[in-house]
Amino acid sequence: MTEQEIVAGHGDIAQASGTLGLNIYAEVEFRDVLQTCFSSSDLGEGPGAVAWLAGSFFGGDDAIAQLWDNNGRLGLNLYYSLGTLFSFPDLGQGSGAVAWLTGDFTGSGQTEIAQLWDNGGNLGLNVYRMAGDTVQTVINSSDLGQGSGAVAWLTLDFTGSGHTQIAQLWDNGGNLGLNVYRYRDGAVYTALTSSDLGQGTGAVAWLTGDFLGRGLTQIAQLWDNDGTLGAVIYGGVNGSVETLFGSSDLGQGSGAVAWLTGNFIGSGTTEIAQLWDNQGTLSCLLYTFSGGSPQRDPFTGDLGQGAGALAWLTGNFTGSGLTAIAQPWAS
Repeated sequence: MTEQEIVAGHGDIAQASGTLGLNIYAEVEFRDVLQTCFSSSDLGEGPGAVAWLAGSFFGGDDAIAQLWDNNGRLGLNLYYSLGTLFSFPDLGQGSGAVAWLTGDFTGSGQTEIAQLWDNGGNLGLNVYRMAGDTVQTVINSSDLGQGSGAVAWLTLDFTGSGHTQIAQLWDNGGNLGLNVYRYRDGAVYTALTSSDLGQGTGAVAWLTGDFLGRGLTQIAQLWDNDGTLGAVIYGGVNGSVETLFGSSDLGQGSGAVAWLTGNFIGSGTTEIAQLWDNQGTLSCLLYTFSGGSPQRDPFTGDLGQGAGALAWLTGNFTGSGLTAIAQPWAS
């Protein structure tokens, strides 16, 4: 998966007034440097949202989804081809959620939106998909058979099913537990569960991708080691979960305005981007694990923009085949 939502902060994402701007950064002509390939100070909509997501909702290039609260009802704006707007003021459900995720959960061939919600302590799930010029609810469950608490919600293909699965990382008395949910034959079931992955639950970020080039999705737990950045990578092995990589020191600090994953430079594996505030200027570091040990590339020291954002998103917005970074912002 390359589509990601990284919320910049509750105060920003809940903002209901002002103008919505957008910057998109991408590598150009394999120069190993990010450049601004699209910038707009006004997309014609307000910046308020309950979530920002990205994906191939129509098929083809990725679009940006702005989910918003319409007096308790769930609304959706989709920005496609670097600015074109499609708007749906009522998806037929409420706007509350414990998490918003994207993926091809049902095998439709396009990106769908998952709304995980709390039903009196039980975990509920709605999944939405574009169908022509309308949005359909393709999964509606009020109880997946587990509680709704989590330290993180992730999307991945942990078992090699070919469909997107949902991972629920949870705190089991200080130990890290994991549930993985999969859709099959019209229903959602728990495909994998573990009450103890052998690590603690603390993290500065949870990420998913094929970091080690094994052909399956892994989970990365980035953690703070007294100011130094550590990492643990988990993967599925013969129906169970194992720690495939661990390091207490990646050679950098653990601070960031966002952590993102994608195929930014075409390494053949998933790369991790650490976006950070360099005294008001946006900078980026890139980590790859393709050789079995972490490698750090400066990528670019200065992206030429400020570090503020409503959200951070990744996707193939430019049609280049490489992952780009989108920075929606409010003025």
